[in-house]
Amino acid sequence: MKKAGSGQRFTPFGIMVLVLLAVTGIALWLAYLPWRWEQTKSDFRKRFPGVRRIDADGTESLRTWYARKDGAKPVVIDVRTQAEYDYSHLPGAKHMALADTPVSLGIPEDTNESLVLYDAGGADAFPVAESLMKRGYARVQVLEGGIYEWANRGLPLAGPKGPVSRVLPGKSLFAPLLKRRATASAAP
Repeated sequence: MKKAGSGQRFTPFGIMVLVLLAVTGIALWLAYLPWRWEQTKSDFRKRFPGVRRIDADGTESLRTWYARKDGAKPVVIDVRTQAEYDYSHLPGAKHMALADTPVSLGIPEDTNESLVLYDAGGADAFPVAESLMKRGYARVQVLEGGIYEWANRGLPLAGPKGPVSRVLPGKSLFAPLLKRRATASAAP
C-alpha cells in the first residue's frame, strides 16, 4: 500500500494550476505598477503640501525647462548616494549629500535661482526640499517621480563617460517601479 503523497510530486493538473496562478500574478503586478506610481505621488503631495513639484515630461515640465533657449535654467540637484549619482544622473545635475545644503555647491540661501531636487522616487527629495524652504531657499521644487520616472520615460541621462540609459536601483523602496529596460544591474 502506497502512502498518500508518495510517488508523483506534481500532476499535470497541478502544474497547470501553478502556471495559471503565476501568469495571473504577473498580470496583476504589471497592472498595479501605474496605479502604484500615482498612489506614491499622491502620498507625497499629502505629506508635503507646501513643496512645489515639477513633472518629468509634459507642457510645464523639467524636460521643457531644459529645452528652453531663453531664461535661466534651474539648478538640478541629485540627493541620491554618490555611487548612484556617479553611475547616472540628469544632465547637468549636481550631487548633494542629504546632510548638506546648496551652500556646499556654492549656492547661497538668499539665492533667486530655481532649485529642482530629485532622488529615486521622492522619499528623500521631499523632506530635503521642505528643510531647504525653512532655511530660506524660496524657489525649491521636487522632480515628481524622481530619476526612476525620468528613466522610465526614456529621457536623457548622463554618466561618467557620456549619455547612458539606465539607473542603479540602489536600496530604494521604489526600485520595483523602475522599468526593467531602465534598470542597471551593477556599477561598471
